[in-house]
Amino acid sequence: MSALTAGLVLPVRHRPVNYGYDAILRLAEKVDNEPDWSTLWAADSLMALPFLDSGVLLAALAARTRRIRLAIGCMASLGFRHPVAVARQWADLDALSGGRMLLAACPGNGTGKAVENELRTFGMDYPEKVARFEEAVEFVRSVSTGATSFHGPFTNVEDLDLGPGFVQRPLPIWLTANPSPTAGPATVDRLLGRVARLGDGWLTFNVTPALLRERVDRLYELRAALRPEATDRLEICVFLNTNVGLDSAAVLADARERWFQSAPRGVTVEDLDGIAAIGSPEQAADLAGRLAEAGATHLAIEPLSTDVPRQVDALTELLLPRLNLSSS
Repeated sequence: MSALTAGLVLPVRHRPVNYGYDAILRLAEKVDNEPDWSTLWAADSLMALPFLDSGVLLAALAARTRRIRLAIGCMASLGFRHPVAVARQWADLDALSGGRMLLAACPGNGTGKAVENELRTFGMDYPEKVARFEEAVEFVRSVSTGATSFHGPFTNVEDLDLGPGFVQRPLPIWLTANPSPTAGPATVDRLLGRVARLGDGWLTFNVTPALLRERVDRLYELRAALRPEATDRLEICVFLNTNVGLDSAAVLADARERWFQSAPRGVTVEDLDGIAAIGSPEQAADLAGRLAEAGATHLAIEPLSTDVPRQVDALTELLLPRLNLSSS
């Protein structure tokens, strides 16, 4: 099994189950003291999804933890936010955390009633939001290296002063892209091409090990064509719904109950067999290992459970020791 790192996706939805900031921060502190966990993940949405505010949560996490990397995945609101405000916030977050921040950005979905309402509220159509999102990625990366000016179609800045600024120069920025398993080559190349052009890493979901291997290979081909100067390894992160335990029937029942509470990401419950780690610790470790062999370097593990703290204990005790985890 290839080495990888593991991160915990925090339960930030405030519907249908609201864990609240206090419970989330207690969970984060506990995970921070478990060395097998390398990252804590917060989600982001302004209107389309019922998430706690990502900036408030990340600041609290930075103050309440000491070791663990802090990530947002993915920042779907980036195209709505002014890049200077994002850079100001993230420079301070990076300083507050001692250089532990990781930004995984995405343009968000382009369809659905809630998404359309969000776009209407911000006075944009989806193509404009995507264009602003791409420019914001370039802007934040540039100023995180110390640049004080930037000129683009939407953002023109001179003499930018971010105070103490970023600890990490540059800030690591991963991009999310989730081509459907049935997407044609043109769609796959369009979405992965954005990652190849702009990303230090790739965050994805809804992939079997075989599909991941195919798309990792294509991602590196696209990067070689679009950025031949970039020869370092890309971080490949798989967002993985997980529920492990010693009672397989109870594990499956718990996972299905949680799934139907939110029905996330437009994937049917039947699809979970190939893309989620649900079952015994050995079964979950086997899937994680096959994803690592297919190119994954990081797993963003979301407990698919009605009792997230209890499932985090099970993951920590039963699953993580069975993985070939890197210390980095």
